[in-house]
Amino acid sequence: MNDTLQLISPPGYGPVVPFDKHSHGRLGLLPERRYAWCSRLNSVFINAIEFARIATEYPIAFVHEQSSREFIPVAILGLRDRENLFVDASGGWRWPAYVPAYCRRHPFCVAQVADGAEPKPRKLICVQADQLSPDGAALFDSDAQPSPAWNAILRLIESMESARQATRVLCKRLESLDLLVPFDAVASAPGRTTLHLQGMYRVDEQKLATLPMRNLKTLLNKGELRAVYAHLISLENFARLLDLEGKRNGR
Repeated sequence: MNDTLQLISPPGYGPVVPFDKHSHGRLGLLPERRYAWCSRLNSVFINAIEFARIATEYPIAFVHEQSSREFIPVAILGLRDRENLFVDASGGWRWPAYVPAYCRRHPFCVAQVADGAEPKPRKLICVQADQLSPDGAALFDSDAQPSPAWNAILRLIESMESARQATRVLCKRLESLDLLVPFDAVASAPGRTTLHLQGMYRVDEQKLATLPMRNLKTLLNKGELRAVYAHLISLENFARLLDLEGKRNGR
């Protein structure tokens, strides 16, 4: 069955295959794991539970995903296409900036696999197999029992998947309340090229302020209003990205 699966790798990943504890279990993560794989991603998907942490470092925007036709939140990592200002030349993440869970989860991901025998697609853990090595801490022992290394990875994967549904609900609510509006980010400084980022959406503060009280209470009671304000505050970080780009280019 696995030979017929058509798996689409997440942005930044190489080819992925279903994770199998028998063929992959005695391997571990590369001992010197770095973030060079995402050095050309200028944004990554984030979950709503991360907004408060993300907002201290990165702008948070919403984009309209063509495949699902849904809005998803992303952390903006760079001001240009294929630019990540938080990964240095050696593949290290700029310290002490928070590393989004999407980046920490690599080389693992979760695919939705349709099965004619099941009413809903099942979730399948996949891996970019060339990122596993016999030199790393084995993910499973000789009896095919999970190691502490695998348990830590599985907790991250499961927490991301659990948070994804709450994030989806938040985005659908913002869309249903007509709060998401397109915007262009303009980053400029004296003597530098003005940069425009397009295709993003933000919460309209004026519309938010005029929401009926019942809708505001729903956002508050669901814990979503906190995420909304984290998003709005985070938009000030476009100026921070411009500063980081200037430092990288020696300006």
